Amino acid sequence: MSCINQGLPTIVYTFGYRGKATGPATTAVLNAYISKKKRNVILLDWEEEAQSGLLGIPLGYALSAVPNAKKIGRALGDALTKMTASGVNLTDIHLIGHSLGAHIMGFAGKRVREYGNVITRITGLDPARALFEGVLAVYSGLDRTCARLVDIVHSDPGGYGISSAAGTVDIWPNYSRNGVTQPGCPHGKIHMLKQEDLCNHDRSWHFFVEALGAPTSFPCAAAESYEEWIAGNGDVEQKIYLGDLTSMRAKGNFYLNTKADSPYSMGAEGMIPNDNQTRVRRNPNFTRILRYFR
Repeated sequence: MSCINQGLPTIVYTFGYRGKATGPATTAVLNAYISKKKRNVILLDWEEEAQSGLLGIPLGYALSAVPNAKKIGRALGDALTKMTASGVNLTDIHLIGHSLGAHIMGFAGKRVREYGNVITRITGLDPARALFEGVLAVYSGLDRTCARLVDIVHSDPGGYGISSAAGTVDIWPNYSRNGVTQPGCPHGKIHMLKQEDLCNHDRSWHFFVEALGAPTSFPCAAAESYEEWIAGNGDVEQKIYLGDLTSMRAKGNFYLNTKADSPYSMGAEGMIPNDNQTRVRRNPNFTRILRYFR
């Protein structure tokens, strides 16, 4: 506790399956917060427990990484509860996770609730889909009950990320009716789990990091559904911002478009509806079922 300034907000970040403590997402998120200063910045390093090992990628995910994620999340919840007993205020804690790491933060939030407390905010950067959604859903991870504000950035819904509106706030960058291929990301026949294949999934943290450096750069229009937004019924007057400035009072679905390359922000223009039906999804053949195991 001596390394935590109790007068400052505390950011806790963690990565997903097969992630690394020195990986690009971790480095980008931590550096963005460190550069903002006046915050305690903590990395939950579960690199060893996050690897697939000898089991291979699908089995390593299902039999090792996900069970480990639940244990680690609950342990984090215990640790956060002890921190509050030492004077750290839960209202100053913001948990952030990418992919499977988002569910770790969800497990932590649920554990804190078992003690009768509530985390103020959890941000899920494209929470992992495998074993948390669909016919193979056997775990209940990050959802709107885990914190007062659960904001989720869905950059690969139905692919590596969940497709359901699970947060109190659900942000859908570049969404379309036939799924999402983020502008600038490849499509068609792509080798699974290669960097190109993870492009959509990783855009969530790219957008978030860019928003940390320019807090009002990603305004999002409120709409009951994608169809309502496309029909021109989105409410730009009820806009929120992706990133640190997401309002604690916000609820529902929010939509925006981005550019294909960094800087991704389109500013207010990004809230103008654009039916992305012509955007081609990645090859959906049967072999891609394995993509869910990340």
